[in-house]
Amino acid sequence: MRIFIVICLLYVATFANLQDKIENFISQKSYSKQENLIKVLFRDSSSFYRKSDGSVDSLKVLKVLKDNGLLELFYQNPISLKVKFITRKNPLIFMKVIKESLEAIGYNYFLTSRATKSEDEFIWIINLRTKHLIDPILFSKELEKRGCKVEDIEKEDLSLWTYRINSDNAKLSAKNIDLDRTVKLLKPIESYLIYANMAKSIKIKTSFSDHWYPSVVFLDNALHVISQTKINSRKYIVKLEIPPNCTYIRIGDMYSLDNIKHGLSVYLKSEE
Repeated sequence: MRIFIVICLLYVATFANLQDKIENFISQKSYSKQENLIKVLFRDSSSFYRKSDGSVDSLKVLKVLKDNGLLELFYQNPISLKVKFITRKNPLIFMKVIKESLEAIGYNYFLTSRATKSEDEFIWIINLRTKHLIDPILFSKELEKRGCKVEDIEKEDLSLWTYRINSDNAKLSAKNIDLDRTVKLLKPIESYLIYANMAKSIKIKTSFSDHWYPSVVFLDNALHVISQTKINSRKYIVKLEIPPNCTYIRIGDMYSLDNIKHGLSVYLKSEE
């Protein structure tokens, strides 16, 4: 009898934690209104906890709520939505990954509200004017494509959501170019970002009909600038040595990407 009581108490405590999370996402009012359905959907409450640390799996909860029409993804009128992103490593790459992931699901315009870095974590808060809540399921899938994993999500209030993200293995959507062969890059929407692939040098050619003023930046694996070359005169061909420890190469124009309407040809040379 005593064991049965203990089991019942553990079940109640477990579901209480899960209930708090559900209420946080959909509001206490909505929870009360849909309580019977929610109890059916989350009857296997233990499956919504992570085995690693016993915390509630926010994404799994959100997916069930979304799939069953319980997660409000739209506001009646445009609001000023703030989203807080928290991570521990690689702030520059992290910000780039967040930007790429948001753009992939249709959020191209937002402003930085605050960015702070301490010894333990990096916090980036953005602000966007929207009628649509960022879909946490679609957003998390884009993050996963770039090596990041959502650890927790919290709705602090109607217009502020917080994402805690593991970015230990973050990677950018840089273009991978084979060594020792010329590759044509199409007209850019933004500056090209390519992997250096341990090449020793790079040759870049532009169309004779374009007016390219080269901007070439060599970056390390955390996106810190190692060196850069900017040429304030029109060029058709540029040859540069690639510095050691270079992971990424960003190629653009000093003034406008319209100066390379016909794209560029890139050749990464494996040997001196």
